[in-house]
Amino acid sequence: MTVDASDSPAFRKIAILGGGVSSLTTAFRLTSEPDWQTRYSITLYQMGWRLGGKGASGRNEAEHQRIEEHGIHVWFGFYYNAFHLLRQCYKELGRPPEAPLATLDKAFFPHRDTALAQHFKNHWTVWPIETLVLPGKVGEGWEPKPIFEAVACWIDWLLAHTGSEHVTAPCSLPLLQRLRQDCIDLLHREQFEAAQARLKHVRNTLPRLDSVPGKQHLDLIALLTGIRTCFRDITSHFIEHSLEICRFWMLMDFGLTATLGFLADELYAKGLDVINDCSFLTWLAGHGASPSTLEGPILTALHGGIFAYRDGDMSQPDVEAGTLLRAGLTAVSCSKESFIWRMQAGMGDVVFAPYYEVLKRRGVEFRFFHRVKALEAVKDATGSRIQTIRIAQQVPLKNPATPYDPLVMIEGLPCWPSTPRYEQISETVAKRLQENQVNLESFWSDWPEQYDEPELLLEQGRDFDTVVLGVSLAALPSLCPSLITLNPAFKAMTDGVATVATQACQLWQNKDAQGLGWIGYKPNAEAPELLGFAAQAMDSWADVSYLVDRETWPTKGAPKNISYFCGVFTPDAAPPVPAPDYPTQQAERVKQSTLGLLTGSLSALWPLSSPPGSNQYRWDFLMAPDTLEGPARFNAQYWRANVDPTERYVQSVAGSSVYRLPTHASGFDNLYLTGDWIRNGFNMGCVESATLSGLQTARAILNTNEVIPGEDNLY
Repeated sequence: MTVDASDSPAFRKIAILGGGVSSLTTAFRLTSEPDWQTRYSITLYQMGWRLGGKGASGRNEAEHQRIEEHGIHVWFGFYYNAFHLLRQCYKELGRPPEAPLATLDKAFFPHRDTALAQHFKNHWTVWPIETLVLPGKVGEGWEPKPIFEAVACWIDWLLAHTGSEHVTAPCSLPLLQRLRQDCIDLLHREQFEAAQARLKHVRNTLPRLDSVPGKQHLDLIALLTGIRTCFRDITSHFIEHSLEICRFWMLMDFGLTATLGFLADELYAKGLDVINDCSFLTWLAGHGASPSTLEGPILTALHGGIFAYRDGDMSQPDVEAGTLLRAGLTAVSCSKESFIWRMQAGMGDVVFAPYYEVLKRRGVEFRFFHRVKALEAVKDATGSRIQTIRIAQQVPLKNPATPYDPLVMIEGLPCWPSTPRYEQISETVAKRLQENQVNLESFWSDWPEQYDEPELLLEQGRDFDTVVLGVSLAALPSLCPSLITLNPAFKAMTDGVATVATQACQLWQNKDAQGLGWIGYKPNAEAPELLGFAAQAMDSWADVSYLVDRETWPTKGAPKNISYFCGVFTPDAAPPVPAPDYPTQQAERVKQSTLGLLTGSLSALWPLSSPPGSNQYRWDFLMAPDTLEGPARFNAQYWRANVDPTERYVQSVAGSSVYRLPTHASGFDNLYLTGDWIRNGFNMGCVESATLSGLQTARAILNTNEVIPGEDNLY
């Protein structure tokens, strides 16, 4: 006789709401248990036709299967959990060796060069940065250094920039020789070398410190203060005239001030969170950083790279000081093989398709086209719990007995399409969707009014026992009004943790970086990228031309350049829903701002993209049908305004981490929270934070004492 495990009182039906990184991580970890199907059933509900949340990407069949993203996505070498888990996924996926992106090591490649944009003497210049490289294999072996050794790694990097020998950090800018060549008075040579020697002493002393403040700590503070003063005196007369000296000073000032603040505030003993009530910029200023550093390219690139502008206003840079320091120390001590990693296809192809395939194979049930409308909670004598979940079934499938198959094969690689696979949807409904260009992923859509969506009412006990809420933070006020009413801490989180809209644009061009005149061009160099450009919102650029081979362009006439841009965005005031024109209107604003960039300051970095004596972009450089001329050729490119609540980037503005709730502290007995917006020990908007959250959610459900790397506020 076969016993149905679902009849067991210990068996739990788990409903996962949302299909972003955290939700998939939760499902992956739970289903990694050898006996999971005797203990759980897992159903994941996803609005629209694809997984990925803010990281979702799609392939445009009508445009050479080109990759269309939410923005620029790169991974970093200190994303231990994200790489570690995805490596397991690829191993289980078991693609044939000859298949595209058969392993994790084929799906990602190291990228060791980046660049900052710097405005100097009324001209935009490129500041190349060779990033840190540590031994080991990315995603394998969690081996963080003790906190003082991590700080010493940062000092190593500073020493490399002084031209010091025998340091472990590589660097492309040994500036001592350039400083000498750049007319620093020979009388300063002794001062410079003395400061360099003192900095070596600091580096060698740091690992021997303990966490009890004492005289040795005070001596190092005095020593660092003197070193910074010395470098300031040496460079002060030249920073307005010499680009290299200007960069040298800002780098030294930034690194030395951060180290000074770390020691002076006794963060090694008190923990980094004690300074989270102020922004990183304010904290650096409080410890004596110069205005040129605070206003310069290092901080500009840093804020732009993590969308750290309050309300999308570039005059309000804001990120928690302690949270950012933790990320920085983790980066310098844990970035194995390479600091930056790029993907060999779209985020959906490289990350979410493999996770979907493995989880589907394991037995997770995916319900696409299921839009969560509301979670309804009750509080009574037995406690607080989620009692019902209201879900709209967005479309009827042509064959209701057959689950929706979301992936398409492109050159042998499973990918997500940029639109639903209409052939699997009821013909009448599919026709209406296409004729009205309905976006089933949009919060603002009027589809519920055009199509009477059947409502699925999930009830506790019958349809679910445990709920994992993986929908992004900005959507919670509309989905969870009863939770906000019943739990003041839940309300404080939705009010106190900030999010920001973003914008993105992708260009396909018939000229490569050299043909565009890219001023940082180096023969045989890695694909370039740039942070902090032009003091405008679309301030990040990445050349991803290597993706041409993943798209289906003809051999002759393929693009020579694919450029991605992204940045923060300040949308118009949001109207009440439904408002299907609102996303279109915001996308039009993104289009106009990108056109302004092309015909304006971008010529400073791509000088050959404008005819001589003109500020007009060479529209013939854009890949577009011959029927389109001039600016109309831009219409064949791709751009978007990420204004949906689930698309907004979760920030770490000063004082906000205290409002984040951990996965098990939703205030409701059967509800777990997951996402890069919960309190997970990392507390920043990124794939590592999301993965960490998902692992914590799975651990809470499994009720184990597993220690997860990076969650313990090591730094």
